[in-house]
Order: sequence, then structure tokens, then C-alpha cells
Amino acid sequence: MAICKSWCHISEDPIVGNSQSFMTLPIGTIVELIHEHLLKGEIGCLNNLYESVENLDEEYLISEHKEMLLHPRSAAEIYHRNLKINLIESNSRSKYYVCFDADCSFLSYYQTSCCRCGNPLELEVNLSNPVSQDGGVFVKPTARFMITDDFKVLPLSTMAGLSLLSNFRTMDDSKIEERTVNIGKNEVLKLLKCSLTSRTPLSDTIMEPPISKTSFTFRRGKYGPRSTCRSQKVKDTKNVDTKTNLKLIINKSNNRALYAEVEENFVDVLCSFLAFPIGYVFKEFSSLSFKGCMGNLFKSIQDTNINKFFKSEEMKDIVVNPKVAPGLACGNKLIGIEEAVNPSFSTLSSLFTTKCSDLNSNSLIGEVKIGGGFMKGPSMFMVTDNLSITPLSPISGISLINKLKVPLSDVEELEVTMGEEETLRLLVASLVSRSALTDAFMIKETKQEPLGNDPCMM
Repeated sequence: MAICKSWCHISEDPIVGNSQSFMTLPIGTIVELIHEHLLKGEIGCLNNLYESVENLDEEYLISEHKEMLLHPRSAAEIYHRNLKINLIESNSRSKYYVCFDADCSFLSYYQTSCCRCGNPLELEVNLSNPVSQDGGVFVKPTARFMITDDFKVLPLSTMAGLSLLSNFRTMDDSKIEERTVNIGKNEVLKLLKCSLTSRTPLSDTIMEPPISKTSFTFRRGKYGPRSTCRSQKVKDTKNVDTKTNLKLIINKSNNRALYAEVEENFVDVLCSFLAFPIGYVFKEFSSLSFKGCMGNLFKSIQDTNINKFFKSEEMKDIVVNPKVAPGLACGNKLIGIEEAVNPSFSTLSSLFTTKCSDLNSNSLIGEVKIGGGFMKGPSMFMVTDNLSITPLSPISGISLINKLKVPLSDVEELEVTMGEEETLRLLVASLVSRSALTDAFMIKETKQEPLGNDPCMM
């Protein structure tokens, strides 16, 4: 890869392919990969949410469901296997299960109690060696791009390069330097982190020392209007819980939430955010402003010509309309996020060398039953403004109020009903704010009108 300050010429696939794959990564996977290198509040409240799930006892969250949330499967993981640098490669994310019936092509990401045909899932499928690998994953192997320092991806051309250099006032070639650098897993991990926390992720990744916990200036994000280009897929209203209720304990004088008293269905919704692909947030809120610049990457991918650069329309759709992996939308019925369809065994066999191993009866202990929610109930929890979750106790709320030094006379109880819009605001707030409950339920933004040249309105 050749680079110069402020823009980058990509001659091979690693950064382009891996950066596009970022959109398909579940939020929980991203936190898992980079949380050790994050400062407090650097990506909103997600670290707190992730650590809360880690710390929940089996009395409230069974271990199999905890694993599903802390190490969520990606709906695009079979394509990640062909990336030159696969960030999510691990044994826990490479297992698939089928039944003994050779005529049944159903395949599951999890060892559920039984197949849809009624037989137990007693065969574990292991994948190896892609049958055909022509280079490239989402984009064509011969495609070449430029990536600017703020993560905009442009087709490679002389005029585009000159325009960029002119914008940065660097036409003097004595001030331009070309370097060739090697990109490995550490660099891709740092690029992932910096794309969420920096306005110059390429410089921070390539031209600076390895990941370090440097200070940063927190900036509250603006959500902006929801994208008019978002999917209009009709939800199955028969099985959708349209509302959930919670009780906010607020500080009256500054109109901020201290914590919420909630039932297990609210925690189900909150925890399910960890299974959502990060690209879903940018699809729903195209004008989202926050510390990082991953939104620029998402918009660039949206604007890229399918026929010229992508391997197929399906491959582009995987990136710009990312879905949650099968079985992982069960905790959240308030948002109409699409759940991917389980790939068939025949599909995997056409893409990889497959090997099935028999699971004896002893290995069927602890089956994961998909459906319903993640949490056990009935249960009550306390969720703080920064999304730390703990079981509710008689003194937990009082202890927090005393810790925050809020006079009891300034404390008030507020009943809140959460529907789709509030849930989406909570999802975004978990990424961009350290006060997610306050931002989602108490701070009302000024509505913005869509721009007149919105391509989806033309």
C-alpha cells in the first residue's frame, strides 16, 4: 500500500476489504476486539454494557445466552473467512450444526434442541479451504481505490487524486512523500478502533505508534434525522411487542436520568444491541455525527458503483444492509432489524470443504434454545445513565443517589414508554453518548428536514 499524508492509494485488498467488512461486525464483537484499548466513554456506553453482560450471574442470564451476546455471530462470517486478515476467526465462531437426515439442508449457527424437521442436531460441520478464491471478497479483485484520512473511499483516478491534493493545498511535490507499508492484524484492529474514535484513522493507524490510550475530547453526538434510504421492510406485527415500559429516576433540577428500574424485557432489548452489526446504525442514521468517521466509510460504500467495483449486487447489499445473525434478534422485537436466513448445508458445501463430525449424546448438554428473550424472568434490574446493568435491590438506588450527591428532594420518578423510535435513539446513544438514558428519553432534538437533493427523494 502506498500512502501520502491526508490520502491513501490502496493497491491491494486488505484495507478496502477489511474496512468494508467492519459494517457487518456485531457491536459486541467490536467491543470485544478493542475494549482493552479504549478510554472510558470513548465509544459511548458500550464498554459498560458489555462488561455488565459479562458480570451478570446465571440467575439472570444463562451461560449459553451470555456467550451469544459477548461473542455474537456475524451474518456475513462465511465471507470474512476469505479476507486476507480475518478479525473474527475463532473456534467459537466457526461451528455449524445439521441433523443426520441427508435430505434436510437446514443448518444452524447454534446447537438448538432440534432441527426444523424434528431431528436433533447431532452433526457438527467444520469448514476449511475455500473451493474457489479469485481474490477479493466484497469488491472485485482488480478494483483500486483511494481512501482519504477521514475514511472516504474513492475510485482510483488521476483527477480524484489531484482534487484531493488541491483541497489539502499540497500540490508542491516536495511536500509529498510516498511510503509503502505492510498491513497486519494489529493495524486492522487499530484502524477499526480509530474509525470509531478519530477523524484521521489512517494517520493514527499507519503514521503513529501502535495503539495507545491517549486522551481525547468528548463530543456529544447529534443523531440527525433517520435516513430516508433505510429499508422499508414490513414487520410481522403479529409477533412484535410494540412497546415496553420503564421507570426513570431523574434529577429534576438538571433534567437528567440517574437510573432506570426495568424488567427483563428492557434488558433484553439493551443486550441485543451487542448482536447488531455496526453498519445498521449508519444505515438508519446517515447524518450521525460523532467522534469517529465510520459514517464516511458507510456513505462511500453506498455510493460505489455496483457493476464496476462490487463482485455482485448481493455482496454490496451484505455491507450496506447488514442483518443480524440468525437467532440473535430474539431479544429485541421493538426494532424491525432483519434477521439473516441460515445458510443451507449445500451452500456451505459449494463454498468450502466441509467435514461433519458426530456429536455423541454427552455433548448435547447445555443446548441453546433460540426464541423468546436472553434474560430469565421475572426479574428487576437497575440500569444507570451510562448503561451499567445490575440486579435491582432495596438499597441499590439509594446508594447510587447518595454516591452522585443528589438531594432526595431533587429526585423524581418518571414513567416512560419505549417504542421503535425511542429504542433506535437508545441504540445510537449507546454508541455516541456517556448519558444514554438521558439522551434517549429526556433530551429532545430539533427535527431536521431532509435535504432537497436527497437521492432517495428524486
